[in-house]
Amino acid sequence: MPLELCQLALRQTLDLITLTDDTLRDLTRRKFSSDELYNEVLGKLLGGNGRRGPSGILIANEGPDATCCNGQVFHLRDERLLERSEAISIEPGSSYAGSLLLVEGGAEVVALNWNDICANIGEFQSFFHPKVVEAMGEPILNFVSCRISGDVKGVIEAFNYQGRVTEYDADVLRSAAVMIGSLLTVSNGMRETEHAFTYTIQALARACEAAEPDTGRHIVRVNRYAGALAANMGFNNEFVNDMSISAQMHDVGKIRIPTEILLKEGRLTPREMKLIRQHPAYGSEIIGDSPRLRIAREIALSHHENWDGTGYPKRLRGERIPISGRIVKVADVYDALRSRRSYKGAMTHEEALHVFRNGDDRINPAAHFDPAVLAAFFRIEHMFEMIFDSSILKLGFDRAVTPTDSK
Repeated sequence: MPLELCQLALRQTLDLITLTDDTLRDLTRRKFSSDELYNEVLGKLLGGNGRRGPSGILIANEGPDATCCNGQVFHLRDERLLERSEAISIEPGSSYAGSLLLVEGGAEVVALNWNDICANIGEFQSFFHPKVVEAMGEPILNFVSCRISGDVKGVIEAFNYQGRVTEYDADVLRSAAVMIGSLLTVSNGMRETEHAFTYTIQALARACEAAEPDTGRHIVRVNRYAGALAANMGFNNEFVNDMSISAQMHDVGKIRIPTEILLKEGRLTPREMKLIRQHPAYGSEIIGDSPRLRIAREIALSHHENWDGTGYPKRLRGERIPISGRIVKVADVYDALRSRRSYKGAMTHEEALHVFRNGDDRINPAAHFDPAVLAAFFRIEHMFEMIFDSSILKLGFDRAVTPTDSK
């Protein structure tokens, strides 16, 4: 193989190594879908712009019980955009399965040129599914096919390298197949772990439900309000997702507050109020110092702080209050106003808006809320109404009975 082609193959392999490293780093922040990963990998493999590579790639995944192999052909268009064919289904027992390595005892990787095994190019086309040939838009002259192992089993098949396909091309494709199989397996495992993590958070947030009715609906609504506010304020997806999970932890400290205080009818005595105002600090202690729960801890500790510094427990002022706490404060107060309590009735959405604009004997909007968060609330107040009403309708109730969050 000429030195230039060796260098191009090496460059592709280095690109795949870099992508692997970047993907592993990114997996700590989000989970790759197969489509996202395929787009990243294929962008490194497909030829053009001075790169050695195929003009098209088929990725096919085994169906349930290996009854079929479903895939699509990808092309590079306009230097960057990956264009894909319609779905193609290939039966393992068909005459087209040989090139897909689905036959029993098939090789791990195969690299062939048409004149290695056929008398003419037309005969070579019979190895491939007609829809694959159609998607390529040109006769297939050579190919490399390699198994994808791991949780998502399948095959990656690359067509029409410039000139003859070589063992170096096969090595590059094998590297891509190993990367796809490994990273999707890791991502699937992390997704399962994330599901378990989220369930654990929800279980902890619901821990005080035995003492306070309707906590489950309340924490779901506050999650959704907080996520909507964060998204409307222009925060990135990572922060929005964290808010949509972490907001439900805001009152976890109430686990340590006696039930008779939480459910007391009427106003609390000064001693009782002093005790219940410890629940943010209790929540912070319960959540602990895990980096993964940093935002949840911020919210638990700061969602009762006021913009003017008159809140609790630390009397933080202005931007010294974490933005996560400022967002959840608005979400929590709205839900408290809309909900019936042991000492008050539930407000309509319009009545709650009036309080957010003009205040009442307990709430001073200008003093209590971050102006930027308050402005975002008024931009999407209709979403708050829909979230609250859908929560009630879904469970068949015409009113909410929620915990004493505004105490």
